[in-house]
Amino acid sequence: MDNLQKDLWNAMDQCRGSMEVTHLIELFTYIAFIAKEAPDTFQTIVNSGLAKQLDMLIEAGKALEGKHPTEVCAAPEQYRIDPKIVGVAIAFVAEVSEFSLLAKALRDYTKGLGKFKGEMSSNLNMERIFTSLIGDCSNKSLYDGACGLARITSSLNPEVLYLEEKNHSTWITAYRLLTLEDKSFQMNKSDSLLESAFGYKPQFDLAVMEPPMSLKFSADARRMLAGSPFIKVPTGSAVSATSGDSLWIQQALSNLNDTGKAYILLPQGVLFRGGYDAKVREYLLENELIETIIGLPASLLDFTGIPTVLLVLNKNKPAGSPVIFVDASEIGTSNKHATEISNADAKLIADLAAGKLPDDERFRAVFIPEIRDQNNELNISRYIIKNITVEEIDIAQELKTLQSCKADFEQSQQKLTSLLIKFQ
Repeated sequence: MDNLQKDLWNAMDQCRGSMEVTHLIELFTYIAFIAKEAPDTFQTIVNSGLAKQLDMLIEAGKALEGKHPTEVCAAPEQYRIDPKIVGVAIAFVAEVSEFSLLAKALRDYTKGLGKFKGEMSSNLNMERIFTSLIGDCSNKSLYDGACGLARITSSLNPEVLYLEEKNHSTWITAYRLLTLEDKSFQMNKSDSLLESAFGYKPQFDLAVMEPPMSLKFSADARRMLAGSPFIKVPTGSAVSATSGDSLWIQQALSNLNDTGKAYILLPQGVLFRGGYDAKVREYLLENELIETIIGLPASLLDFTGIPTVLLVLNKNKPAGSPVIFVDASEIGTSNKHATEISNADAKLIADLAAGKLPDDERFRAVFIPEIRDQNNELNISRYIIKNITVEEIDIAQELKTLQSCKADFEQSQQKLTSLLIKFQ
């Protein structure tokens, strides 16, 4: 994997002066898609001259249209910039022996871009956390209504993936990557908040999402959303302009079957904001849908430094059971402006969430009456108090140090005065 990633980066570096990075990712993914789905045709393309290769790729894509969506099989016009760039990408892909590893390397290459074609890209930190928390889901169906490049959902290896993505180019690239990985999936280009392709039916075992944070809506969208079938908490004639986080929660729940669980990454403001968010918190608590609240470190994501929270919702939570609070804000290794979560860190977070470390100060199980007394606010600091160690000061020693500094200062002043007199 390390050699493949290094070779990919070297190939990308040869092309970066002529094309945007996002277009390069699309190009390499498109060529790999053709290579995997039409290997004999691709070998002929490899053996052909540069001037013919692009047209041959386009024809190979058209031949796949009966098996895959037309847009996925088509080469965008920006690839017509330079046949040499296409040749570099073809030569690189021709040496790839395991397309699933290439898909992973391509997703890793988006690190640092912050966003991929308008959609937020996940990273290795979140992959480790989600996989440790959720565990084996090989016999489960999984839904993601804002899948981006489908990094997290793919890494979980469910039986079938049901995905939605509204950004056109991101949808195309994600579809190709999942094909490279031989995943069983249904993927639709749709806005899952405004009109889900799966119909908001309670049908999936898991919902796993890293949706756009603090999403804001136009006036028209606010009116349309108010009548959406997934909304359980009344909004009036229009939803709040800043209610995106609470809408994603309800959207995820609407797609779960009676025993389903949702894992949703959100900004921590959803835990304590007033207005519509407060009404949704009350609904979740009184219907006993919140299983776990995990406060994550700041600078965990590539596109923002804000601390986030991972909500675990359970439609089959036992009546009268507590809400688990986990303060994972100081887990991980800080490195300049980023925080890195290792596999061991992710396992620790998962063990805390599972209640395996009940005596750990970062864990607390809280029952509904106590949360009611806090006006249904779920801010983790209300329930887990951090122990702060204050170093005792030796007053006598500090005064002694102060006197020494004062003497040094006076000596320096005398020396400065004598020098000024000398050079007048």
